[in-house]
Amino acid sequence: MKTTKQGHLIKTTCILLLCLTSVSMAKSYPPDNAAVLYYKAFLMFREPSQEVKDMMRDLREGKIEPNDQIKEYLDENKYVIEFVETAANIRECDWGHDLSRGLGVLMPELLKVRLTAFMLCAKAQILAEDGEYKAALNQCLTIHKMARHVSDSLLISYLVSASLNDLANNRIRDLLSSMPQNLDTLTWLKGQMVSIAVNAPSLKKALAVEKTISESEIREEKIDSLLEAMGDDFVKDEITADALKKVKAGDAGFFKDNRAYYANIMDDVIAAVELPYPEAHKRLKTLQERTEKEAKTNSAAIMAALLSPASSRVCTIGVKSDTFFNAIRAAIDITMVKARTGRLPNTLPDDLPRDLFSGKDFLYEKSPDGFVLRCQAKDLDKDEIYQYEFRAPK
Repeated sequence: MKTTKQGHLIKTTCILLLCLTSVSMAKSYPPDNAAVLYYKAFLMFREPSQEVKDMMRDLREGKIEPNDQIKEYLDENKYVIEFVETAANIRECDWGHDLSRGLGVLMPELLKVRLTAFMLCAKAQILAEDGEYKAALNQCLTIHKMARHVSDSLLISYLVSASLNDLANNRIRDLLSSMPQNLDTLTWLKGQMVSIAVNAPSLKKALAVEKTISESEIREEKIDSLLEAMGDDFVKDEITADALKKVKAGDAGFFKDNRAYYANIMDDVIAAVELPYPEAHKRLKTLQERTEKEAKTNSAAIMAALLSPASSRVCTIGVKSDTFFNAIRAAIDITMVKARTGRLPNTLPDDLPRDLFSGKDFLYEKSPDGFVLRCQAKDLDKDEIYQYEFRAPK
């Protein structure tokens, strides 16, 4: 009985919020802040069952075809998708985060954004199956725009945005490899991707926000809540039990020294991510190793060692995501040549987006059923060179 009453109360509250929001926006729709519509969509969002989650994952991985259960779930969330599509096209997005909470800031939107992106992927594949390729591509572009709206609040937001971009890029690659090569559609898609690229997620900005928040948290009166917010992340081999004792027993002077050390290290990290990838990765690894080494003998370095992210890895994740995005953009231009001439070019067209691992053009090679774009330098964390394969329908 109690659960039923709570359910009715939640439902009534959601309806009232929707009505109030609708009235407030009656004179100006859509609102200037995309988050208003995202939150409105999330109020109506119907969580998928585990079975449907698994089906949507299998659909993305090409293990199953679209089925009635997936289609029914998308239909149940059709208004959610409608609000999200509108929100994604609004430039500004302020989620209203309470940054005074420090690293414990609540960001419930991240989970909903990911689940919504999975829905958009499924819808794109269903639209493509029905031959509606431009509409399918538009679902992928919506995911890219959502990624930009969550990208730079904190490092976790930046990493979520990278995963969303990869999700969208995989779908666009599949669509480019299967859709009719209509020049008008490809020209439209190229313009959309150029527009999206202008607001690319910024690791520099995410790190700057992370630095500001963490600096305000490195204080005697906040250390317990800070360690709690960090969870098990602070238990590192390099940080000894003695170091943790020093943190918990630290006085105002201890935390003042640690704030200064942390700020200097983060300034170096933020400057390093602006360098070309090989130099950035080397510099970030050096900074991380130096901090962890100094923390063993210099108490002022302890909080930096605890709080500094694995920045070389985060940098690689960002470069990988942006390089995939550039490969998609390059593939669109190559496909446009085939749409105009009836055949793939023998060499890479000029002035295409580059492989960010090397800072050079992608290596281009025609294959029996399409073409391959290959990076000219490695992912230095995985010691792997990435390549992107595209089919070219006859």
